[in-house]
Amino acid sequence: MIIVLTTYPNKWRDLTRLIKAILGKWLAKCIQRINYMKSYYIWEGKIKKDEEKLVLIKTTEDKKESLITFLKQMHPYDVPEIVALHPDEVDESYLAWLGTTEKLTKWTWK
Repeated sequence: MIIVLTTYPNKWRDLTRLIKAILGKWLAKCIQRINYMKSYYIWEGKIKKDEEKLVLIKTTEDKKESLITFLKQMHPYDVPEIVALHPDEVDESYLAWLGTTEKLTKWTWK
């Protein structure tokens, strides 16, 4: 299992489309969006501050490269934050669920 994290601009509809695309392409099995994070950073020689969302994407190692490539193509930032974390311990039942393929029947949110 890996957790890929990225930040995303505070654009709810755009991020929802990205999340649905990632799930629809089976690049991840679970995605969490954490709202209203303030990011402070240096860009082009200036200190910047933006409101962003933190996105945690749970997937398997074999899907990592495809997921990262997809994120780079679809992300609105010139240099998106994409970090892959490898947890030391994962519950066996969660890991088993993460590795299964289920038929996607419909979206449960609009």
